[in-house]
Amino acid sequence: MTTASDLIGAWRLEGWALVYEDGRPAEYPLGRDAVGLILYTADGHMSATLMRKGRAVFATGDAEEKAEAYDDCFAYAGTYEVIDEAVFHTIAVATNPALAGITSTRNIMLDGDRLTLSGPDFSPDTPRYHRIVWRRAGPAA
Repeated sequence: MTTASDLIGAWRLEGWALVYEDGRPAEYPLGRDAVGLILYTADGHMSATLMRKGRAVFATGDAEEKAEAYDDCFAYAGTYEVIDEAVFHTIAVATNPALAGITSTRNIMLDGDRLTLSGPDFSPDTPRYHRIVWRRAGPAA
């Protein structure tokens, strides 16, 4: 049985896929080689940041470039609770303001240093689910 203490620490992204229940090919919102971190603290806070690998550097900072930069990054933070092999992320802040205040449910599969979180899309009635695979990060350098 997975507990909150099993999640504490930093995890590096191995892959994020949107998997369709009808058998359509999976989609990779930030590419197959996306990068990211999810952090779980002992006091019940969490933070997740995922982004496209090799994001462009924008020189001018105009509105169009800023919008493109945000399209390549997804992040949110808040609190978490583990109940019956699922983790519930209650989102306080997010790159998408519409997510603030919602609770996201992710089923937990923990296999050694690999953590797979899967669950429904943020949009209701969508025939797809998220499958996000993480690997426990080593000590910070």
